[in-house]
This record gives sequence, structure tokens and C-alpha cells, in this order.
Amino acid sequence: MQLFRDGALRGFALAELPDNGREIYTETDFKDLANTGANLVRVAIQLRKCNGCDHYDMPEADIRYAERILARGERYGFRVVLVLLATPWGNQSDYWDRESLKADIVKQWGQLARRLKTYPALQAYDLINEPVVPQPLPGRSAQTLWHELAEAIARELRTADPDTPLVVEPTPWGLPSSFWRTESLGMPGLVYSFHFYEPHGFTHQGLPDQPTAMTYPDKGWDKSRLSRAMDEARHFAAKHKVPIFVGEFSCVRWAPAGSCPRYLADAVSLFEAEGWGWAYHCWRCYQGWDAEVPEDVPQAQRAGYLPEHRRADSPSLLLLKEAMQRNRKGTRQ
Repeated sequence: MQLFRDGALRGFALAELPDNGREIYTETDFKDLANTGANLVRVAIQLRKCNGCDHYDMPEADIRYAERILARGERYGFRVVLVLLATPWGNQSDYWDRESLKADIVKQWGQLARRLKTYPALQAYDLINEPVVPQPLPGRSAQTLWHELAEAIARELRTADPDTPLVVEPTPWGLPSSFWRTESLGMPGLVYSFHFYEPHGFTHQGLPDQPTAMTYPDKGWDKSRLSRAMDEARHFAAKHKVPIFVGEFSCVRWAPAGSCPRYLADAVSLFEAEGWGWAYHCWRCYQGWDAEVPEDVPQAQRAGYLPEHRRADSPSLLLLKEAMQRNRKGTRQ
């Protein structure tokens, strides 16, 4: 818990295990990750179900994937935050009005924690990735529904594992602005987390339904405005005296005119000033977020992975590596 309070965790999100069960990472990928100075990874474990089913399956392959990452964490010196991804997720999630599914999420988390809690590299359990209630129920707001489920998961995890920190994201989408409606669970050992992709039109430009070309800083967005976009997280942390962890942040590598490294530099500087740990999204995953693939790779290549284009001197990677050297020094800017 102290690592969260000290803002001493800096690293990368990892890709979840693909549906085909074939891990995209090799041992070399984790050696290279450790060499960046990262001391943290965040990885999703998926709950899967068939259409109309009243329970989830957590494939053994997904659990073993988490176990391999935890073992590598111990081997290479990084901590691991595990986050649950109940599919379909986001605004397609369909468990909010189905008590059997919510109860199964709670049950599955407890079983998982009992299996994984003894791994030395385990840092935290992140309850649900980017919770979204697509349609509130009559008389019950999205905040109420999420608070009830989060509390049930947290209590189950505390029964299974009394010591490992619990990470809670606000609804909707784990946005920093969502904290203004969030109530604390009022339990010990809680860390609150947000994902930072503001402004969305900049960080996601060129992806589906995001056609606008935008530079940074521009159109009223600069470091000062980025800072203001985090105000609700600051207010929540101060009010409830809880640590904040930035579970994801990123921008597409093809943002024009060298914009992405400038954006990342300002974001990281703001996180560091607050003493918030962070995880860049993501390590050697989809090439649009891959910090090792530079801006000048043809923009038409926007699908899949581009390992052949990764460069150790990519400006975004160099910026992140410089920031992560504070992990070794035990200091923050």
C-alpha cells in the first residue's frame, strides 16, 4: 500500500490474453520491459460467457497467463496489478440488472484471489476495468449500482485476501471527471484509479469514429487544461484521504507534428507532481499505443502489431524511460 501512497509505481499496462489463448509476449519482452526501469504492470483477466448465460467462465488459460506474469514479476522486479474484465464490457456490459451475473463476478474474484494471493509480485486487485452502467434501473442510479457491486467484490476479496490493496475506478469509464459523483467505499486498503485520455479527440484520432486531426498543444488544450481535467480526482483524494493511481494513459503514436511525446511529457509531469503512480497503455500491444513505434511509420498501417518497426530511440519510449528512472532513485519530480 505504501508504494501507492508514495507514488512509487511507474510502468505499463499489458495486453490481455487473446481469445485464441496464445500469449503475445515472450520472455525477451519482459526482460526488455524490466530494462526500461518499469516496476509495475497492469494486466486484465477476462471473464467470458455465452449469450444469455447466467454465469461466467474464467478459462484456466487466463489464470495461468496471470500466474506467468506474476512469476515474471518476481523474476524481473516488477509489481503486478490484476484487473477484471467481464465481457462484454464497457457500455455493452449486461450484468447490472442480472443478480446471478453480479453474484458470479463476486464469486469468481474470490476464487481468483485465493489462488493468486501468495505470489510475491502481486500488488493489487483492480475490481472492474472501466465500469459503465449502460442503462440505470428504475430508482437506482448508475452510481448506486456500481457502489453496491464494488462493495460486494471488495468484501469478498477482503475475506479471501485481507492484505492486498484494492483498486476502485469510478463510473462511467474510469474517467477523472466521474469522481464528482463517487462515494468512497469506506474500507481500509483502498486505492482509487482513473484512466486519462483527455482530450479524447486528440488521444484517439484516426481510430474508428475519431477522424479529426489534432495537434498538442492546440485548440485550448495545454498542460494547464490537462491539469484541470484531473481536478475531480484531486478533490476526491483530498476529501477521502486515499491514494490515486493512473491505471491507463496514452495517445496514438501518429498524432501529428510530434504531438504525442509532448502530450505524454505534460501528463507524466502532472502525475508526478501529485505523487500518483501510473501505467502507460500499453507495452508491445496494439501498434497505435506502442511507444516503441515512432510517428513516422506510415499511418495507413493501423492494424495489429508492428514489432519490426519498434525502435529503442522512439521519442515516446525515451520519455517514459526517463520518467521511470525515478523508480530506481526512489524520487519523483
